[in-house]
Amino acid sequence: MFIDPQLGRVGLTEKAARDHGYDYRVAKIPVSWVARAIETGETKGLMKAIVDKKTDRIIGAAILGVEGGELISALQIAMLGGLSYTVLRDGMFAQPTLSESFNTLFASLESS
Repeated sequence: MFIDPQLGRVGLTEKAARDHGYDYRVAKIPVSWVARAIETGETKGLMKAIVDKKTDRIIGAAILGVEGGELISALQIAMLGGLSYTVLRDGMFAQPTLSESFNTLFASLESS
């Protein structure tokens, strides 16, 4: 949905994951934790991803924030490829970019 800030969503919501019987974890950070968003002064919003505990695969995500539509496409590609969330958590992304926020988003699973 192209609003300001943008809303991008892919896959299952948390409710749908629960309704389908998934055992899942939720990664969630405010956009105010994203270095590039801070640099551009566009810190409104939230990033959230649903991860299957059994497979560590991303099964859904929503991003309300600067370039949320573009960022959700990158998560969709990871989902299509069947990647574990750890690939994005540990990936080396160009800095400073919005995509490096995936490191922080998925590192939040380690503290939950």
